[in-house]
Amino acid sequence: MNDSNKLFDQISKELTQPGQLFETREYTNQDGYLNIEYANFPDNLKKYFDVGAMHGDKEFLVFEDERYTYDQATKIAAKVGNALIENGIQKGDRVAICMQNNPEFMFAYMGIVGIGAVCVPLNSWWVPSEVIYGIEHSQAKLLIGDQKRLQGLESIQIPKIVTSYTPDDNFVNFRKFIKDKSEEWPDIEISRDDNATIYYTSGSTGKPKGVLSSHRGILSSMFSWAFMSTVLNEREKRLGKDSTPLADSNSSILLCVPLFHATGSHVAFLLSVLVGRKVVMMKKWDAGEALKLINDEKISDITGVPTQSWELLNHPDKDKYDLSSLKNLGGGGGPRPAEHVKLLDENFKGRPGIGYGLTETNALGTLGSGDEYINHPSSAGRVVPPLTEIKIIDDDWNELPEGSIGEVAIKSQSNMKGYWRNEAATEECMNEEGWFKSGDLGKFDGPFLYILDRLKDMVIRGGENIACPEVEGAIYEHQDVLEASVFGIPDERLGEILCTSIYLKKGSKVSEEDIRKFLSDKLAAFKIPAVIDFSEKPLPKLASGKFDKPTLREVFQNK
Repeated sequence: MNDSNKLFDQISKELTQPGQLFETREYTNQDGYLNIEYANFPDNLKKYFDVGAMHGDKEFLVFEDERYTYDQATKIAAKVGNALIENGIQKGDRVAICMQNNPEFMFAYMGIVGIGAVCVPLNSWWVPSEVIYGIEHSQAKLLIGDQKRLQGLESIQIPKIVTSYTPDDNFVNFRKFIKDKSEEWPDIEISRDDNATIYYTSGSTGKPKGVLSSHRGILSSMFSWAFMSTVLNEREKRLGKDSTPLADSNSSILLCVPLFHATGSHVAFLLSVLVGRKVVMMKKWDAGEALKLINDEKISDITGVPTQSWELLNHPDKDKYDLSSLKNLGGGGGPRPAEHVKLLDENFKGRPGIGYGLTETNALGTLGSGDEYINHPSSAGRVVPPLTEIKIIDDDWNELPEGSIGEVAIKSQSNMKGYWRNEAATEECMNEEGWFKSGDLGKFDGPFLYILDRLKDMVIRGGENIACPEVEGAIYEHQDVLEASVFGIPDERLGEILCTSIYLKKGSKVSEEDIRKFLSDKLAAFKIPAVIDFSEKPLPKLASGKFDKPTLREVFQNK
């Protein structure tokens, strides 16, 4: 172990001692297993937002021409919570949100979890049939959405609140919904292990699964990232180097990804509450608009999928703006090519970083930043201490020695409680001790984790998980399709793009456009394959009878 790694471990140990902010302690969980937790973090998200309110008149949220302080945001959130209670929502009830990014998404999120209800952020890129699935599966009792996402949901007989950013006379308006409600939080007892959120994620099979997390799980991620930032800064100081915090009260972050993703809701939104950081929210991603906001709002941090920072670097108007405020160019949802890491570091004052985590771990896993990331650009960084453990395992959960390739398994206070209403899927990927199988193939080289491939039949397009079997199932609904295989091939901008090879029934005449039109009301646009190829013969298969996707990928890449 080199001196830098020794110092990292030494500082980590110092900061968790009794009396320190990040003091840790042992506790026994509900299943009787001994675990470690932070001693000082709030018991629930409502108390966490009260910590945020202590930032008072400090600017919290900027959206177009609107600005909100921490105090104002907390009071609006409390009004949402009281409005929900008046409309029959009780602790443990599910309340769904489905809308494009806007401040009312944040206020609704805070209000829902602040009264002990369960927030269900639904993918706003879904088509109505997918939204209906999410509402029905989560058993949501109320929906807050924008006008576009509330269309086509007539079969769902629950109260629907429309955001005031897209008013519609057919629904109760958000502002009217919370009007004249108390700005004080109702007195509801919420424990660390109570349910807090259900995020939907596409796995390797079938419909998206609902990832159920507790207040403990979400808050553990926030404090772990803050801990990691503190350790890295202290190490750099002791080594006589300049340090750049991952997040602090003098920073501002560009929220440029959807809030229905953990990157948007956790890394940009919730972490900012802890440190008192300003959040500048984008309705949707536009690299040119992002450059302008970085210039105007003096943005220090940007965290999104790797393609976003790459688009900033290559935008024709990049040199027209003052980007000197940028300090951290974070990325997640997929790796960056090593050459991109080098070019980003050379062409921005801010330094690139990377994070690895899953919805099932509340985005917590590893972080890479500064010189460590530049020197190990293909890695996912080092494990975030002090509560996270990662090991490489074989099919029987046995840990493999360093350097061996196997499945990445994660144990953390941030891990999900399980998949909502899907015990079989939960048991498949979690054991009694709290370890979670990620479905990713990786290895360790010293303290650095490398993600090499996926075991799951899944494509990650621009940070968005796409389950290949789900897309195949939709294609098979077409009466002329005999065989269909869906898979991904590498793409420089998006990481991967979705492809399908289709073998039609004899005599059928179907075009690419016919398939896209057929899928348009069955799948969100990002799930519709970018490349559609019709095979003149049956698709190649393995001895098991499954489609030979490695061969198909190779054929498509060579076209």
